[in-house]
Amino acid sequence: MRLLGYPLKTGGSRGQAIVEFSLVILVFLTLIIAIVEFSFLLNAKVGVTYTAQDAAQLAAEQGNNADADFVVLQQVEQDMAPPINRTQIVSVSIFWTNQAGTNLGADTYTRGGTYKDPLDATKTVPYAQTASGYLPGATPANRCVVNSGIGCATGHTTTDWIGVTITYKYAWFTPFPSLIGLGGAAPTFTQTTTSRMEPVL
Repeated sequence: MRLLGYPLKTGGSRGQAIVEFSLVILVFLTLIIAIVEFSFLLNAKVGVTYTAQDAAQLAAEQGNNADADFVVLQQVEQDMAPPINRTQIVSVSIFWTNQAGTNLGADTYTRGGTYKDPLDATKTVPYAQTASGYLPGATPANRCVVNSGIGCATGHTTTDWIGVTITYKYAWFTPFPSLIGLGGAAPTFTQTTTSRMEPVL
C-alpha cells in the first residue's frame, strides 16, 4: 500500500531490524569481551617477564648469601601485583647456568606451603621447596662469586651465571573462552631470565 507515493512501514521491517540487531550485538559483545580478556592476558605475560628479569638480577646480587632464595621469592611476591593474581604462580626455579642457558642444578619452589627465611624463621613466603640442586650458603660455595673460583664447589671455576624461571598458570577473567568454544583451558607462561653473578674479586 502506498500513501502519496511512499510505501507504508509495516511491523515486518521492525522485526527484521530486531533480528539484525540481535545478530550484530552478539558479535560486538564477543569482540569487547575478547579485548578485555586479552588485555588481562597481555598484562599477566608482561608481569611475569618483568618479574623474572627482576628476580634474576636480585639473585645475582645476593650471591651465596644463605637467605638468597628467600629474598628472591619475596621479590617475586612483591612484583606480581594486582591485577596479576600471584596465587596462580605454579613454581619458581633458581638455577646455576652458563651463557647458553643450560640448567646445571636448580632449587625449585612450588607455590603452596611455607618456606622460612634461613636467617629469620619469623619471615615466610608461601612456597614449598621441591628441589635443592643449587642451595645458597654452602661451604664450599655452590654459588660462586669469585673470578678465580677459589672457595667454590667442584665444577665452579669462575663467577657463576644464575637463572630464574617462573611458571604461571593464567586464569580467565571473563567468559570469553566459553563464547568461542575453548572450554576452561587457559595458557601457562614460563619465563626464564639469566644473569652473571656480581663478582666480589
